[in-house]
Amino acid sequence: MAKTENAKQPFYKNIWIWFVVTVVAAFGITFFVMDDSSELEALEEKNTSLQEENKALEEKVNLLEGENSGLEETLLTLEEENSYLVSDNELLYSDITYLVEYVGELEAALNEAYEIIESYEANN
Repeated sequence: MAKTENAKQPFYKNIWIWFVVTVVAAFGITFFVMDDSSELEALEEKNTSLQEENKALEEKVNLLEGENSGLEETLLTLEEENSYLVSDNELLYSDITYLVEYVGELEAALNEAYEIIESYEANN
């Protein structure tokens, strides 16, 4: 019996080996969990900063949309004024065309009057 008591047990039956394995595993798991938690914390901080940046950009977009709608109203007003100016320009062009024709007729009438006066003076 003495031989069996002195016989070495397989290494996996030794309690100290299991204790060391358990402690190493616990430290390893703790290290990975702590590493993951710090990484998670960094990601949460980055997410928070990105959300704040997103809010700021949304505010800028809202301001630009308001400015854009104001510019669209101004554009519509300018287009309306432009259409009035085009209409006025067309009326002025037709008036000028009429006046040019009228001046041409007056010139022709004046030339006839000069011819009549010259012929009257020539006859007297």
